[in-house]
Amino acid sequence: MSIRTRFLIVSCTVIFIIVGALSFAGYTLTSRFLLNEVDKSLESRATLISELIQSDRRILRNGGRLRNPITEVLLPTKFDSVTQVISKNGDVIVGIGVVDLPISPVALDIASGSQFGTERATVEIDGQKYRMITVPIMRGVALQIAHEIEDIEQAKSAIQQFGIFLMVGGMFSLAIFSWFSARQITRPLKNLADTLEGIAKTHDLDVVVEVDGYSEIRKLTSSFNSMITALRQSKDQQKRLVQDASHELRTPLTSLRANSELLQRPDLEASARDEVLRDIRIEIDGLSALASELSALASDQKLDEAPLDTQLGAFVEEVVSRMSRRFAREITLEIIGSSTVALRQSQFDRALSNLIDNAVKFSPNEKPIRVIVRNTRVEVQDSGPGVTDADKPFIFDRFFRATQSRSMPGSGLGLAIVKQFADDHNAQIGVLDAPTGGTIVFIEFAA
Repeated sequence: MSIRTRFLIVSCTVIFIIVGALSFAGYTLTSRFLLNEVDKSLESRATLISELIQSDRRILRNGGRLRNPITEVLLPTKFDSVTQVISKNGDVIVGIGVVDLPISPVALDIASGSQFGTERATVEIDGQKYRMITVPIMRGVALQIAHEIEDIEQAKSAIQQFGIFLMVGGMFSLAIFSWFSARQITRPLKNLADTLEGIAKTHDLDVVVEVDGYSEIRKLTSSFNSMITALRQSKDQQKRLVQDASHELRTPLTSLRANSELLQRPDLEASARDEVLRDIRIEIDGLSALASELSALASDQKLDEAPLDTQLGAFVEEVVSRMSRRFAREITLEIIGSSTVALRQSQFDRALSNLIDNAVKFSPNEKPIRVIVRNTRVEVQDSGPGVTDADKPFIFDRFFRATQSRSMPGSGLGLAIVKQFADDHNAQIGVLDAPTGGTIVFIEFAA
C-alpha cells in the first residue's frame, strides 16, 4: 500500500471519528436541551394544576373524562397537552385530552406516597411520542401531564440527517483534499523512489535528485544526493584502484614470466640461474607487499576497529622503538607535549610505520630519522632529497611515485594508506621541506 493511500485512509478515518463524535455530541446535547425545556414547561403547568385541585376538590368529585376544561387553569391543557389525575389504585379520576396516558408502577408508587419525587418519561401513544411527567398532588392522588413532542422528534431527525450529511460531505471533501495533499507531499518521495529504481536497473550513479518539498523531505533528498555522490566517488576510486593495481602488477608479472622462461634454458650457467632466482624472490616479495597494501586500502578500518583513547606520545614511542630495531637504524623521538587522541590503534600503527619506512628508504644510513610529537601532531623527518613542489599535491595519491623515487622499491601505496587513516580520523596531513634538508610529513589530529 502506497504512502498516499495510507495517508488518505488515515485522514478519512480521523475526520470520520471527529465529525461522528461532534455530531453525536450535538445531537445528544440538543435533545437534552429540548426535553429539559418541555419538562420545565410541564412542571410549571403541573404546579398550577396541583394548587388548583388542592384548593377546589370538586374537580376530583366531578371527575371522569372531561371534554371541556373546568377552569381557566385547565384551559390550555385541552389544546397542547394531555392531563389526567390518577388514584393510588390506578383509576383515572380526571382525564383531559384525546388519549389516555399510561400508568406505570412508578406512577402508582408516587400516587400512594411510597415514592417521592417526579417521574419523567417519553412514551408512545397511538404512534405519537409524548413527554410525560408524574407528580404527587396529595396522598393517594397523582397528576400526570404530557405534551406531544413530534416537533422535537422532527428536530432531532433533522439533526441526525445533518450530522450524516456533514460526515459524508466532510469525508468526501477531505478525501479530495487529502489526495491532492498526499500527492504533493509524496511527489519528492516518488521521484526519489523512481531514481533508486533507475539506479538499481542501470547502475548509473551519475544522477542528482532535485531538492524539493518540505524541510524533512529536502533533508532526506540532500542526504540521498550526498550518499550517491559518496558512492560515485567510491566507485571511481575502486575503478582507478583496479586500473592502477593492474598496471603495477603488469611489470613484476612480466619480469617473473621472463625469468621463468630464462630458467628453462638448458645452457644457463649456475651463477646466472642463482641471479635469476634472486630476482624472482625480489619480485615475489614486492608482490606480497603490494597485495598487503592493497588489502589495507580495500578494507574499511572504520568498521573493523573501534577508536580508543590513546596517549599519543607513548604509542608513538612503541612504534619508533620497534621500527628502529627492524631497520637497525637510529630513529630519534622528541616529545614536546602529548595529548590523548581517539584513534584506531592498528590503523595508526600501520600509517606511522609507513611514514618511518619511507623516511628510512630516502635517508642515508649515517643520518638519523627524526620523529617529533607536538601535542596532537606527529612529524616524521627524513634526510633525503626532498619532494619537489610539483610532486607535493600528488604525493598521497595511490601508486604515485615521485621522479627521484621511481628507481627505488615500493608500490606507491604507503602514503595513500596514511591519507586513508587521516580521512577516517578527520586529521590533517601535509608535506613540508625540512630546514636541514629532506622532507617532513605530518599528521595532525583535531584538538
